[in-house]
Amino acid sequence: MAPQWKQEFGSAEKMLAEVNRDELIMTMDSEDDRITSQLYAEGGSNYTTISSLAWRQATGATVAVYNYVTDETWMFMKEISSDGDVSTVDVVYPASPLFLWNYNHSFSPIKLILLPILNYANNETAKYGLNVPYNLSWAPHHLGTWPVCDLPPNRQEQMPMEESGNMLIMLAYLVKRDGDLSFLEPYWNLLSIWGQYLAASLPDPEDQLCTDDFEGPSPHNSNLAVKGMVGLRAYAYLLEKKKETKEAEELQKMDLNFTKIWWLDSMDGLTELHSRLQYNLHDTWSLKYNFLFRQVMNFTDIFTDEDITRELNFYMTRINEFGIPLDDRQAYTKADWQMWVAAMGTQDQFETITDLVYSFADKTPNMVPMTDWYYTFTAELKGFRARPVVGGFFSRMLLNYAVKA
Repeated sequence: MAPQWKQEFGSAEKMLAEVNRDELIMTMDSEDDRITSQLYAEGGSNYTTISSLAWRQATGATVAVYNYVTDETWMFMKEISSDGDVSTVDVVYPASPLFLWNYNHSFSPIKLILLPILNYANNETAKYGLNVPYNLSWAPHHLGTWPVCDLPPNRQEQMPMEESGNMLIMLAYLVKRDGDLSFLEPYWNLLSIWGQYLAASLPDPEDQLCTDDFEGPSPHNSNLAVKGMVGLRAYAYLLEKKKETKEAEELQKMDLNFTKIWWLDSMDGLTELHSRLQYNLHDTWSLKYNFLFRQVMNFTDIFTDEDITRELNFYMTRINEFGIPLDDRQAYTKADWQMWVAAMGTQDQFETITDLVYSFADKTPNMVPMTDWYYTFTAELKGFRARPVVGGFFSRMLLNYAVKA
């Protein structure tokens, strides 16, 4: 597929000739001022600085193309450094707060990124000249190796609960934000398959990978269970908007029961009550960033605000010089997930975690494009660089926008 600019202008020379440079720069400066002032008002100088860096890194990993079959714009995202995968769903998801927050009604990046994934999973690849039959009962992990989208389903990196939850949550937010279900019309059977998979697999994910697969297996992962439960609630929300009220209510009741089981199976600690890394591991903990879209979507019927407050308060007792570890197994962390967690905190908690991430970016000894995976004692790079997941730095902006909408 040709780049969208080429479809519109034909050549780079023509594009440059037709664009009013002064007018374009004026528009860009105005947008910079608008966005910077909003970021500064929310989190001050440090938040504005790391977010401006994250903006360039996240948007730079995307490309807009012209879909010659459907005569519309599509977008793709490159995973970068951890892999060369195309539109990895658990990379799109952590990056999504930026693209869900800053958009306009005529150009919605996350919708344009999700459309190719929906097409692939819905067995619509033949019309593009390569039939790749998708036969899995859960959402795909990615589409191929950049820039070719030809991955057979049996070569997927299987993350059933992770990716199914991610897709349903992002789609539900698009519907909530835009009030439009029409783009999902061809995919209801697909969404039903994913929703029913989550319903059948909860409340215990058993032994499967989650997005933090670099840490190794983590069976009975309680944070992944939260993802599944929020994902199932998102599917119930979609059904509710489709006026399939009975099924939506049944799934909501089922999900509420799952969350009660989650609380009983994951709670740990006597003096510092918190949730475990895994249901079966006492004296453990992990960042429960998957609560974020419970807040964004206002799913107050699953989990409680107290659950989230308790978790945030506990995390603040686990701070190292440059951040909060991802869990109790290692001293390293993820910058994006920290900012997801920060978004749900009080203003003091948000600014404390933001300042930790800023301090890492300012003092890291590794002169490379910003990593999202680093050590909290030394600010040293553990792995990954230049990845778009840092779009998650805009979680606070998304949450505040969603609350007001």
